Amino acid sequence: MIYVTPLTELETNSLQEIIRKQGASWPKIRATAVLLSHQKRPLQSIASVSGVCRQTVSIWLKKWQEQGVDGLNDKSRSGRPSELSSIQKIEVVKIIKKHPRSLKKVLAEIEKCWNIRVSKSTLKRLCKKENLSWKRVRKSLRSKRDDVEFSKAVEEIKGLLEKADKGKLNFYYFDESGFTLEPCVPYAWQEIGEQIEVPCSKSKRLNVLGFIDRQCHFESHVFEGSVTSEVVVACFDKFAETVTKKTVVLIDNAPMHTSKVFLENIEKWEAQNVFIYNIPPYSPELNKIEILWRKIKYEWLDFSAYESFSALQKELNDILSTIGKDYTINFS
Repeated sequence: MIYVTPLTELETNSLQEIIRKQGASWPKIRATAVLLSHQKRPLQSIASVSGVCRQTVSIWLKKWQEQGVDGLNDKSRSGRPSELSSIQKIEVVKIIKKHPRSLKKVLAEIEKCWNIRVSKSTLKRLCKKENLSWKRVRKSLRSKRDDVEFSKAVEEIKGLLEKADKGKLNFYYFDESGFTLEPCVPYAWQEIGEQIEVPCSKSKRLNVLGFIDRQCHFESHVFEGSVTSEVVVACFDKFAETVTKKTVVLIDNAPMHTSKVFLENIEKWEAQNVFIYNIPPYSPELNKIEILWRKIKYEWLDFSAYESFSALQKELNDILSTIGKDYTINFS
């Protein structure tokens, strides 16, 4: 149905009375839809105003034609009807995003706006329906970066990756990460009432310097001690020996990558077909090797690795040696 039959003065008055007397209710929303249809408003326009789909509006109008005012009322059904209309649910989601850490504040604002009391369970169901989940908030330096530089880098990296896909060059991500007996606490399935405990203690640090491409070809260097510019240069020298065609290596702006010692070697590496691409400051998400470090720390390292430093060394070396075979990641 496109439009309702033109309304009589009595029908118009009845609909306006429903709208005036009803609170935030479905009969009021349906009555409004009928009036809008009488004014020749398109179905899609009415659907947008009502917070429902086009087909639902069509059903409302058909029921009005067949049953009149009775067709606007909610029919008896099993279960308790929702306290919130579709439009209110849209507004509630906005309130949840405004107060993402406190459902109490959301409940208070709902009561203030519409004089409606709903439970936390109702809000949680609404969150799940809207693909919202309760998860850890991450630290971010995004606000400090230059958006113009970032956008430019995204486009440049995209172009380099396209060339790599065509075989015109190799493209690698490079970074360092450290591992100790103080584990990154992961999520895990656990029985209710019980808790998995991961060993934790102070220890020496194992540093890993790695090169990886999108096909998971991986080269790494593991050692104890501080990561200095000299160490990074030595790793790049070793890497350059294996290069057979033009290779771009993406790195961040850590002090070791911008030091005089490092910069002095760039010309030498370019002569060996290794070219450095520095991402803008505060843009860690552009260096996809970060995905690898998270996978190792939060998923691949077994809890037994934290029992001793030797166990950590063995477990870490086993993982690093089989990246691209037993352990892979998707960079897309």
